[in-house]
Amino acid sequence: MRFKYILGGFAAFFLSMALGMVTYYYIHPLLPKEMAMYELKKEIDEEAEEKAVAYSFNGWKDKPRKRALAVVIDNEEEARPQAGLERADVVVELPIEGGITRFIAIISREDSDLVGPVRSARPHFVELAGEYKAILVHAGGSEEALQKIATEEPDHLDQIYGGYQVAAAFWRTPDQRKPHNLFTSYDTLRRVAKQLKMNITFLPPQRLLLSQDAEVTGEEVEDLHIFYSHKSYLVRFVFNKEKGIFERFISDKDKPHLNAAGEQLTAANVLVQFAPYRYKDGDGHLQLIMDGEGEALIFRAGKVIKGRWEKTPGNLTKFTDEKGTVVPLLEGPTWIEVVPQGSRVDY
Repeated sequence: MRFKYILGGFAAFFLSMALGMVTYYYIHPLLPKEMAMYELKKEIDEEAEEKAVAYSFNGWKDKPRKRALAVVIDNEEEARPQAGLERADVVVELPIEGGITRFIAIISREDSDLVGPVRSARPHFVELAGEYKAILVHAGGSEEALQKIATEEPDHLDQIYGGYQVAAAFWRTPDQRKPHNLFTSYDTLRRVAKQLKMNITFLPPQRLLLSQDAEVTGEEVEDLHIFYSHKSYLVRFVFNKEKGIFERFISDKDKPHLNAAGEQLTAANVLVQFAPYRYKDGDGHLQLIMDGEGEALIFRAGKVIKGRWEKTPGNLTKFTDEKGTVVPLLEGPTWIEVVPQGSRVDY
């Protein structure tokens, strides 16, 4: 009886071996193709996952927004490194006079404990604050800018002429000399704006964003050089392929442009806006024509397209392709480099 069980066991073993060999014989030709498809799918999934993890600004568009602050920030050599630019939704750089440039940082998504150095306004900054429905933050201004503010009465916080309550929202640091040492914080500014009965819930307009699965079109670029008239204000953005972002460098020495924490400034989009202009006096004061239209270069995801900009008074500047279709941007901060028409830009 025991022998029969043993014999049955051997029979079952050899039968299963035979069935396995027959099954392998028939499906073997299919295995390489199926395995190749599996490996390809796995590779695509891993690549998509790495791309999603690597992009520095994932989730940026979902951050809650408040009414924007439009802070005028110094860009002279003594003012560097600045604080707060890294928190901005949009940074606009414009030439003002004597070959120097200045920033206006539009921020609605993130707050910062340190912002500055804060400097004086120019008429363009008043217009830009209005474009984003923002509260203008500045320390005085040119005669023309102050006249524009007095006439148009926009919401603004002026450290010099805004009264003691506004002045108390600013402070000077001892490690830099005037006028490059005036700072504030976004929390403080919002608190003062609320005390002054300004509307702090009004959300700023925002530009169209590219859908996550949409393809970015354009000519591939590794970097771009913007030649403002003074060598200390030359700008270069370099595309970091691993992170999918542009990293900012500055001056003829091509140094990384760092913030106060020692981190390099970065952007998801870089828009170059060629603006008509005229000189107002012999001191090189520029009057940029910011309403109307002109040529533009639109840099996204390591690619560039030639386009146009269009703006009517009080409305957000539109950036379009050459056919007039609005170009959607990647989620993340945008740097707009306003340059006088005819300026040199290499890429």
